[in-house]
Amino acid sequence: MVVKGSSRGNSAEDVARLARHLLARENETAVILEGCRFAPDLAPTLATMRAVSLGTRSRRALYHASLSLSADEAFGLDDPRWIEAVDCLERHLDLVGHQRIVVGHSKKGRRHVHVVWCRAHSQTLQIANDSHSYRKHETASRELEARWHGAIRPVIGVHTRPTGTPRPVAAATHRDWQAQERTGIAVADIAAALSAAWVSTDSGKAFAAAIATSGLKLAIGRRGIVAVDQAGTPHSLPRRLCLRAADVQRRLADIDQSSLPTVEMCQRTIRTINTGSMTMNNRRPSGCTAGRRKRFYSPVVSIHRDYWTALGYAVDQSNQGWLVRLSPTTTLIDAGDTLTLERQGEPTDDEIKLMIATAQARGWDSIRFFGGSEAYQRRARELAIEAGYPASAITLECEESPLAMEMPSHVRRKLAPENLAPAPSAPDTTQPQTIQEMRP
Repeated sequence: MVVKGSSRGNSAEDVARLARHLLARENETAVILEGCRFAPDLAPTLATMRAVSLGTRSRRALYHASLSLSADEAFGLDDPRWIEAVDCLERHLDLVGHQRIVVGHSKKGRRHVHVVWCRAHSQTLQIANDSHSYRKHETASRELEARWHGAIRPVIGVHTRPTGTPRPVAAATHRDWQAQERTGIAVADIAAALSAAWVSTDSGKAFAAAIATSGLKLAIGRRGIVAVDQAGTPHSLPRRLCLRAADVQRRLADIDQSSLPTVEMCQRTIRTINTGSMTMNNRRPSGCTAGRRKRFYSPVVSIHRDYWTALGYAVDQSNQGWLVRLSPTTTLIDAGDTLTLERQGEPTDDEIKLMIATAQARGWDSIRFFGGSEAYQRRARELAIEAGYPASAITLECEESPLAMEMPSHVRRKLAPENLAPAPSAPDTTQPQTIQEMRP
């Protein structure tokens, strides 16, 4: 059994966010097993727990934990067994007698349980100590595995592993999986490229040169040297290589860290240099915002997958749009009203022509090129004109003037009215507006 947990709830918004997570619609089922009777009572109950802690010196009112098993084991436990597991964890965390809520989730064929305790005792207002919680999680897990011998498989823990057993390292964190969903770059592929470079080299400089052939580079992160992929996502070298941090540091000792860029510098470079994109005037109604990413899941946009598969390209889904694999080093993101190329260097003529042909197939009456260099944008205009677009229907970011900003009202009041130029009028929101979303 795997147990994760931490103290939280230092603000009302954090408590509300936790309530939304416990009842999120992404779960196939979310059943309250204990603590309150109905789902609408969950958020007020958590808010009450936080209110109790306001009379103490603790800033984090709640302790949130999750208990997970593999899919084949989880559905073998009935609700009383899950409550028994919660009781065991509660005892190890010294939270016996504290108010709690237990919620069971079923997601992607796997069942797990969430528990939220009020760290402040309702009668004494004594705050439960949350130190060394990771060790307490593992101790509770080992006790349950021994108690239910044969029903669940033992898990090797960091703090409770047998002597001589290597320290377990997770293949990826939750943040890593989110980055994979966002960028389309698989964590397993990054780990494979790093591992191949590691075993074929014997120094840090040789390792850096080897991973560069896979589009990766070394950079300085919050905790030392990391690898940055083509989308700008940092990767922990010890985690991806399944090695101890000391072993990695020893190999990379010949690298001058002052010569390496930071992760932020790599990300800015990727955003400003390695992206060529185009967007359209699709006559969307006014009032739409560029940040509304969920538009990708609309029925109109979802049919675009068939367009790319009919052309023979592999297509994956992400929260940015359809990820179209044009080549091993080039990905096109189709967000419905925006086509974005992600690649090293400038787009080729064939890639630009593909974007223009897609715009024509969808009936776009005007297009706008942005990102990349001025040479790319001007070459894209030439190809669009050759494809039949009139020059008046093509705009380039490099030729646009910056928008004038309206003077703040408090500044205008302090200046003499006769010395002021008329304030720019507000845009006519009754007319269709082109929405552009800049993408890294």
